[in-house]
Amino acid sequence: QPIFDAAAVYCLDIGMQCHGCCVLQRCIARSTGEHKEKLVAAIARNGFELAQDAYGNYVVQYVIELKVATANASLAQQFEGKYIHLSMQKFSSNVVEKCLKVFKEADKANIILELLSAPQFERLLLHPYANYVVYAALQNSKGSLHSALTNAIRPHVELLRTSPYCKRIYSRALLKK
Repeated sequence: QPIFDAAAVYCLDIGMQCHGCCVLQRCIARSTGEHKEKLVAAIARNGFELAQDAYGNYVVQYVIELKVATANASLAQQFEGKYIHLSMQKFSSNVVEKCLKVFKEADKANIILELLSAPQFERLLLHPYANYVVYAALQNSKGSLHSALTNAIRPHVELLRTSPYCKRIYSRALLKK
């Protein structure tokens, strides 16, 4: 129990270390009840900073996969208005992809709408990390949101065809629907 308490207090420092991120995930996996809730909440409170770290992003992804409603709501609130920024970074782009796969539909929609509102949407398509986020958005959207996304991508088909980062978006069968 003292270990779980310390892990919650120092989760930012622990989560941003090579072996610490694994230790933190193990603490979450082994803890129960109040200790687990406290640890998950502490990580969620520090989610924005952890998401951008080489090791911390794995801890945030782990917490997202737990599907704890309060933790994911806290993360969604912290990330709101920053998804484009997070999508263009090596480590946090993986976190945004995880959000698109796991978050509730309303939160996924907010992410996609934010991506679509990018002043130069084609920059996301051509970006070495953000293009993975756009691809995840394509895979995890449906209905009018999916249509809006494909309509935003279509004018850039020639760019997609020639860019080394856009092959998966270009070849995605969903775009052709």
